[in-house]
Amino acid sequence: MKKNFTFKLLNATLATSLLFGFSNSYAKNPAPHTGAPILQNTISNVAGIESVVFDAKRNRYFASLQAGDKVGDGSIVVISADGTTVEKTIATGLDDPKGITIVKDQLYVGDLTKLVQIDLNTGAITKHSPENAQFLNDTVADSQGRVYVSDMFTSAIYRLENGKVSSWMQSPELENPNGLLFVKNDLYVAAWGAFQDGKPINAPHGRLLKVNPKTKSITQVTPETFGNLDGLQLDDKGNFLVSDWKQSAVFSVTPKGVVTKILDLPRGAGDILYQPKQKSLLIPMARDGQLHRYTW
Repeated sequence: MKKNFTFKLLNATLATSLLFGFSNSYAKNPAPHTGAPILQNTISNVAGIESVVFDAKRNRYFASLQAGDKVGDGSIVVISADGTTVEKTIATGLDDPKGITIVKDQLYVGDLTKLVQIDLNTGAITKHSPENAQFLNDTVADSQGRVYVSDMFTSAIYRLENGKVSSWMQSPELENPNGLLFVKNDLYVAAWGAFQDGKPINAPHGRLLKVNPKTKSITQVTPETFGNLDGLQLDDKGNFLVSDWKQSAVFSVTPKGVVTKILDLPRGAGDILYQPKQKSLLIPMARDGQLHRYTW
């Protein structure tokens, strides 16, 4: 975490299931993912890169850069379709941008205490201010285009609907949510681990959770905690891919909660992106200022 905190960390993030259609690949009983991903290429000099998404309409990636430790030094950049080059910057002056979601022509990013909306056609920026927000992290959209953003410090999730953002859910059972992902009609949450002292680096491990949006009931996908969880995606076999910022790892988790570590990394793995057609996994490494691409 950066800016107000000792560590330049925490993200969140997660590309929306609307964009990639991950729900179509969801299986009831997939086998655990086996085999270690192989590093294919790395982009360097992307300071504080936290989240990356692919926009199929524009055939390019968008990434959030936390940059340094000053308020207002964050940005959103465009990365080429082959994932090798930063082409341009589309937004500057952000505080601590993390998880990105694209809905039609609008890009949404959690930015500390603001949910920032960027019109990809005009460049116009709108900042939504959830009441009592402290550390907005990942974003995701549901099938109706409503945007959700996690607040890791207050163990809450906010929702933007019809241009208005409001508290949608707050509970200690969310275990200080980070990554968000819709699969079919359920919202999955990668929990950092419960803390109330403003010091996430000392927090215990969190779980993978499932929230029923209608009843707001919470189910523990993994009964046991296993990491300070960050990015959350679904692979082509129907398993979840979860990054652990602090423990420096990526895990594969079956819908029944079987956890397998598939990758060891330096500390700081952020809001990952999985592309099922390419079987590629993009991992932002904020502390190293690098974006890695792995394949199986």
